Amino acid sequence: MKETDLYEPIKQFLESLGYTVKGEIGAIDIFAMKNEQSIAIELKTQITLKLIYQAVERQKIADDVYIAIPKTALKSHRANYRSFILLLRRLGLGLMLVQNDLVSIISDPAEYDLELSKKRNKKKHIQVTNEFKNRNNDLNIGGSKGKRLTVYREKTILLAKVLNEVEVMSPKQIKEKTLVLETASILQKNYYGWFCRVNRGQYTLTDKGKEEMRNYE
Repeated sequence: MKETDLYEPIKQFLESLGYTVKGEIGAIDIFAMKNEQSIAIELKTQITLKLIYQAVERQKIADDVYIAIPKTALKSHRANYRSFILLLRRLGLGLMLVQNDLVSIISDPAEYDLELSKKRNKKKHIQVTNEFKNRNNDLNIGGSKGKRLTVYREKTILLAKVLNEVEVMSPKQIKEKTLVLETASILQKNYYGWFCRVNRGQYTLTDKGKEEMRNYE
């Protein structure tokens, strides 16, 4: 599909809504007006950063701005679809999809309410700030992949280091040495597979736990 293939379906769609539509007005792919309300639409066959740049530029001229792409263009962004829609909403851009000459509006341009978004994500904010405040070390390298040192992992390492030195201890003894309040829960859940209960109320390290401790010496 070419960009020009998007023009006629969108023109017909907007005209059905009462707009007068013309193509290539200045640098704008499609410009439409109804009374004094104006719409600018940027056409692309795939999602690119250049498309976003162009749409943002059109906001200086038109009342509302949409980007229009074939529905098939979303395949390359399927994993990041929600983030893509959020980006458009944050920028106040609308999205039109074209498939088999049919046009659908996925989102309309609107002013983004950042404060409302923060209120809806307050729980995540609390989780992040608590993780930051309670983490004692800064051993994670920003941008790296793989295992990350979390508060939970820090506490688990403390328990494992004590057992690595003494071999067998009760949860109460470990708690007294580490001051980790969740000692019993961490040992019982054994999320990393580091601990093994040898007797009632007695724990030791598994081979996996001993191996992991070599990484934290």
